[in-house]
Amino acid sequence: MTTTSSTMLPSRSERLTAIRDRLGPFARPHRRHLHAALAASVMVTAAQLALPWPLTWLVDLAAGDGAGPGATAGLPGLGSPAAWPVVAMVAVGLVLGGSEYLQRVAVAKYVVRSVNDARVGILTHPEGSVLRGGRSREPGDVLTRVVSDTARLRVGLKGVFVHVLQHGLFLVGVSVVLLVLDVWLGLTYLAGLGVAIGVALVGTDRAAAMARLRRGRESRVVNDALRAATSRQGLIARPTDRERSVAIITRIKGRTAWVFQGILGLTACLVLTLAVQFTESGRLDAADLALVSSYLLMLHYPMMRLGRQVTRLGPQLTSAERLARLAEPPRSTAEAR
Repeated sequence: MTTTSSTMLPSRSERLTAIRDRLGPFARPHRRHLHAALAASVMVTAAQLALPWPLTWLVDLAAGDGAGPGATAGLPGLGSPAAWPVVAMVAVGLVLGGSEYLQRVAVAKYVVRSVNDARVGILTHPEGSVLRGGRSREPGDVLTRVVSDTARLRVGLKGVFVHVLQHGLFLVGVSVVLLVLDVWLGLTYLAGLGVAIGVALVGTDRAAAMARLRRGRESRVVNDALRAATSRQGLIARPTDRERSVAIITRIKGRTAWVFQGILGLTACLVLTLAVQFTESGRLDAADLALVSSYLLMLHYPMMRLGRQVTRLGPQLTSAERLARLAEPPRSTAEAR
């Protein structure tokens, strides 16, 4: 039973701890795929951070500050200094494409295999399906958790993992580069990023709360259907407000993503303004300004995707939490939901 009192609900850290303790053993055998995904994500981030550097190389060449390695290389077709930035861009693109492919494959293997093992393990030893005192959970509730929530986790977690790893690391990498170029640029962007993450976490909690209510309604509907099938009686229609709950979750995601992007967009404008002022004062050169501008332009798509995916994490954590309930020892009726 879902309680409406916020004081009775576990905190975010408590829910994450419960998911880790109950579902972690099923994911632990597949950690090599997670490690491979992290390594590939680092390569993707490195390639993304390297993309603007050929442009700064060309700016230096145009300004007469560098002759380029091709001037003395003597390779056919690469004698022009301007050809080497093009070669570097192609090489970075190849690394980026290959690393992103490896990342997606590793994430899919980790998520799908971990969730499948959790479902099999829970069906084999469903400790959480029996409450303290001998009372069992409703069959519809158990079926919804094992079938519906595992399906949502397999599909949803793959996208969330890929985008959070890829775009999140890129945001952190850009912040580090800005810190290297000028400490004030880096601190300004990190401050805006911290505020945006706080907003995203609020949206994640709100989406998770609404998803928790929706999952409870689905369990009751499936239980009614099972009773009707076993008793050979007609199914009594029960309003589930499915469309309304989906619309509310969609609005939460959209508003959170909009605020998230707005904060980072304003932060990017502030960073660019500071970079222009630092260039005019001689603190940065033209190549550094081109580098900052390129990174800020490249951040538009990652900001958009990351704002949406972080909020999508809320319903996925709700499904993981419901599945973890079936993998835990019996609890009292008052504690079970």
